[in-house]
Amino acid sequence: MKPGAKTSLVRFSDLEPSWHVPGAKVPGTMRWLISWVGGPAGYINSSPGKAVENEDIGVGFMYLPVGQRQQGLHYHEVTEIYIIIKGFLEGYDGTGKSHRAGPMDLINIPAGVPHGVRNCGSEDVEMVWLHDGVEKKGVTVYCTTEEDIRNAPGKEPITIVSLKDLEPCWSLPRAKEPEFLRWSVNWIGGPSGYQNLNRGLAVESEKITAGLTVLMPGHKQPPYAQEQVSETCIIAGGKAVVNLGQGNTEVGYLDCLYFPPGLTHSLRNHGTEPAYILWAHSKANPIGATVYQGETNTHCNGNGSSSAD
Repeated sequence: MKPGAKTSLVRFSDLEPSWHVPGAKVPGTMRWLISWVGGPAGYINSSPGKAVENEDIGVGFMYLPVGQRQQGLHYHEVTEIYIIIKGFLEGYDGTGKSHRAGPMDLINIPAGVPHGVRNCGSEDVEMVWLHDGVEKKGVTVYCTTEEDIRNAPGKEPITIVSLKDLEPCWSLPRAKEPEFLRWSVNWIGGPSGYQNLNRGLAVESEKITAGLTVLMPGHKQPPYAQEQVSETCIIAGGKAVVNLGQGNTEVGYLDCLYFPPGLTHSLRNHGTEPAYILWAHSKANPIGATVYQGETNTHCNGNGSSSAD
């Protein structure tokens, strides 16, 4: 952990929507974005001055109203990931294939692959976007011709990972114990030797991981620290409290907490409905690198069983 590193709280209410992407103000392709975690000066960051700056990943939000779509197809130098919170999307790639995804589904778009999405439902789409690196401004390519699409460098398929296909992991420390009831999944996990709660179903990556923890009302996480990665948490449902050193602070819908490596933290659900906590790690997390206070480290093997380190 860098000297003086501390938890950052980024309130959704403090982030002004950005309308900067092509077609964002044109009916039919209207949409806006914010960043909770972005790159430094010269790199993608939709909320400069408010978002946490880092050199590892991007974490943001897109609002896509009913009847709107992204303008054409585009691609990035980094992997782009969408996690849908509300609504339904139809997505496209450069081969003419389409895919559909809904709430708590993840869309994984490899670097260099042309893509675009359309709101195909009857409510506005709210979704989290992730980048597995920080991308320089101006390098995103918006395809204007069929030749642009054919010449795109990425040829890997777009992958959908649905929450309904992921077995909840209840084997993390104290997860089945009253006061600490919670379950977790990985949409994106690490390869062999790294944490992955849903191995075989989750996308594997060394550059970023993404998952969900559902914390029951009245319950809390045992205090823990990620020793080697930063952890970004987005409240996607319900609410929680966290102690940032000056007593409890409430975090609500679409608020963000950024925990640097090595910083012990815990969230408590003080509401009357489950708290849905989306989280992203700045790279794959080695097995054994999550340290729970007073506990032997335990991890899921992707089949509901667990083992200790």
